[in-house]
Amino acid sequence: MTSAVPELSGIDADAFAALVAAQRPVVLRGFVRDWPAVQQGRGAPEVLCRYLMAFDRGTAADTVLMAPEEGGRLFYKPGLQAFNFVHSRRTVSAVIEQVARYSQFPKAPAVAMQSALLDDCLPGFTAANRAPFIDPAAAPRLWLGNGVITPAHFDESQNIACVVSGRRRFTLFPPEQGRNLYLGPLDFAPTPTPISLVSFRAPDFSRFPRFRKALDHALVAELEPGDALFIPSLWWHHVESLGVLNTMVNYWWAAPAAAGLTKAEVLALAYASQETSA
Repeated sequence: MTSAVPELSGIDADAFAALVAAQRPVVLRGFVRDWPAVQQGRGAPEVLCRYLMAFDRGTAADTVLMAPEEGGRLFYKPGLQAFNFVHSRRTVSAVIEQVARYSQFPKAPAVAMQSALLDDCLPGFTAANRAPFIDPAAAPRLWLGNGVITPAHFDESQNIACVVSGRRRFTLFPPEQGRNLYLGPLDFAPTPTPISLVSFRAPDFSRFPRFRKALDHALVAELEPGDALFIPSLWWHHVESLGVLNTMVNYWWAAPAAAGLTKAEVLALAYASQETSA
């Protein structure tokens, strides 16, 4: 049984510092609602597209492409020896044009630019769209595409994810729940850390019975344009992009001195549980 991530709105710098110190996920409603990019996105999709493309100076960034039958889920091919997507280098304008073209398909391929440094691919965007209370040293990154699912994984850094357009659904788990998420290979994953092998949209409980226990600890956040989500270091998060054109900006910054589990302990606990149940 999942629960909703707690929500706040209209916070000040002190409240932001307090929620970060608490190291619990929090939805920040309207956190970046005043961004020009968010305002542009409230109109027709092409309005935001023109706004973003005006910053494009032709720098390409890593982009993933998936066949329609993959359902947008970044994952493995059978056998876990290869991925079900390919990498390419695209400009923001090229990705936007691809998303627009795919939106006309009854069953579209998936395309997503991921973790692109905003100051490289859209110089000038950051100056016009600044997140409050974020350390200026935290380099903003762009996530842009159509319907893509990133399996549950964690980041070592603190993370705040800001939705510009489309919708995002995050499903989060405390660090110790890795033992119930059934991780894939430690050193071969589509994300910087191992991913859960469970399909959250259609979980196979006969194959992954402990996932029911994980769901008892799950927190779910549905983000609209202008909303943000604070994700503490080492929290597992599964991310679904649910709009036609999904645009998100995130910021990573160093986590505080560990008060709970370390990265090594989180992974050791998760993989030890898998060996025990094998």
